[in-house]
Amino acid sequence: MQHPFLQDLITVYAFGVVIVYFFRRLNQSAMAGFLITGVLIGPHGLGLVSSVHSVEVLAEAGIMLLLFSVGIEFSLRKFSQMRTVFWRAAPLQVLSHVAVVSLLASYAGINIGLGILLGLLVALSSTAVVLRLFVERGESDSLHGRITLGILIFQDFCIVPGILLLPMLGSQQLGWMPLFLALAKAVAIIVGVLFAARYFFPRLLHQITLTQSRELFVITCILMFLGTAWLTSRAGLSLALGSFLAGLILSESEYSHQIFAEIRPLRDSLNSLFFISVGMLVNPSFVWPNLWMLAGLIVLLVVSKGALSAGAVLASGFPLQTALLAGLPLAQIGEFSFVLLNEATELGMVPADWYQIILSCAIITMILSPALMSLSRRLLSMSMVSRVAGSLAVRSGHGQEPSEIIRDHVLICGFGASGRNIARVLKENAIPYLILELNPQLVRESRSNNEPILYGDCTEPLILEHVGVRYARAMVLAVSDPFSTGRAVSAARSLNREVPILVRTKYLSEIDALYNLGASEVVAEEFEASIELLTRILRLYHVPRARVAEEIKNIRDQRYEIFRERRLTVPRLRLSSELEIYTETFEVPPDSGVRGRRVAEIGLHERAGTLILGIIRSRETLSNPGPNDTIHTGDRLVLSGTKEQLDRARQILECS
Repeated sequence: MQHPFLQDLITVYAFGVVIVYFFRRLNQSAMAGFLITGVLIGPHGLGLVSSVHSVEVLAEAGIMLLLFSVGIEFSLRKFSQMRTVFWRAAPLQVLSHVAVVSLLASYAGINIGLGILLGLLVALSSTAVVLRLFVERGESDSLHGRITLGILIFQDFCIVPGILLLPMLGSQQLGWMPLFLALAKAVAIIVGVLFAARYFFPRLLHQITLTQSRELFVITCILMFLGTAWLTSRAGLSLALGSFLAGLILSESEYSHQIFAEIRPLRDSLNSLFFISVGMLVNPSFVWPNLWMLAGLIVLLVVSKGALSAGAVLASGFPLQTALLAGLPLAQIGEFSFVLLNEATELGMVPADWYQIILSCAIITMILSPALMSLSRRLLSMSMVSRVAGSLAVRSGHGQEPSEIIRDHVLICGFGASGRNIARVLKENAIPYLILELNPQLVRESRSNNEPILYGDCTEPLILEHVGVRYARAMVLAVSDPFSTGRAVSAARSLNREVPILVRTKYLSEIDALYNLGASEVVAEEFEASIELLTRILRLYHVPRARVAEEIKNIRDQRYEIFRERRLTVPRLRLSSELEIYTETFEVPPDSGVRGRRVAEIGLHERAGTLILGIIRSRETLSNPGPNDTIHTGDRLVLSGTKEQLDRARQILECS
């Protein structure tokens, strides 16, 4: 019995494994490897796949799963925080492309209908490609990542009025009533989705989980996912956009993390098929003879689209650095452009040669997407761009003069969940602090709550100078973007060689580079939580601090060699800006000279200035021991004093 479809899948994945392996060894994106795989084995290449349509069906399922998982991770709460992007930056990005391309087409003698179509084709970017790259680089939760995602979602919504406009563009009869009705229908669908997300689906999932059946839970989630996507597609939206809305619905339930864990392996395996199927559309026999023409068009497309996209973000109130980081990844043509292009071709609006030109430009720009993302970082590393970014940032929106900035304060960069928690604790303890944040909407909301927050880019030395980093007691970086975090550490260290810089990062791979740039402490989310839990468990059993430190050191020595020379942070009480008191536990060893001696005989207070707060002995604890209490082998002495006093006390106890 023959199984041609199974044979095609084996061929696709076999070539994909080999090509992507070599791409990763060359430190290139896996996405580019999948696209090249499609070009190589597709009908215009070696022709190794007999059922291209079947592969495309699975590829569409992969895209649906990708956007479904994005919707789950995104959540309605994050969506509400991006109103500025969705209603200002995104419309500016789309309309500016349509306007510029239409004007150029009109100047070239192309009719206005085809000009608007070309503008829409150019305006749309690839949600699948950009999201994949942001996930690979760990930047999906950064400010520019959230801005880019907001623009991409808006672009995906534009596919509905775009398809409805095509017959009018082709006939040159531009009536606005059908477009208005289509938009009204889309809004009604979104309102229905929000209603279901709030009132219906959480209750349904709760009843399903009461059965304690994992299988029932999984198939219920799949039903909700496919059902929502199908219903929205019947109403005129795309299946992919319906999948995103389905994920958005389920993101509001307490079961969203489990749902994501269940569908992620299937999503990753099918998502690769999308990129391979896109690569199959390229016709190398057309590309090679027209290579120079395509190269010129691609350069023009990338430069103009990158500039217009970055300009839309910049015009919406975000700084130049964020605009570049968000704009350049959008400088390619996306998968929904293929939908518009195919519809327009069936209506006879696009000549055959134009179809292959647009298709080739789209796929080549997709392949170039990783390089475009790297280019945005290289541009920001240029001194001229940094100076322009700094001057724009300084003029763009803080109402205080440098002389008004507080001193001896904690500078908090980033006001997400971590930044808010730090600020709350500092406020409760009457410790002065100042916040830097790049989200203008969040800045306005926080200012209305009387938070000391300024709009500014923590990677710019001029901004850091303005907020008094030279006079800060400490600097905390709670930014989700690894690239910006590194630049901020470097900029702050260049202005203040002494300020402690505490950095939160997600991945272990970033720790070494951050320490080399000048960070004082780096907390990696990947494992610090487990170490903190272990520390607290050992403390509950009164294990001395020295032994806790030794256990943690043993753990880190196995896999985290960078921490071998790092000291653990000591618990401390800040009594004033000049005096800080620390606590430490010391265990009396069997060969110690202090065993059997009275507290008064040791004379820690007189000789080192250290107080013995307590003695932990087996199951007994002596609080505030008197001068005649005796020290025994195995006792744990709870000491208090300054760093210098504790060091002297440790020497006395070890040498006596």
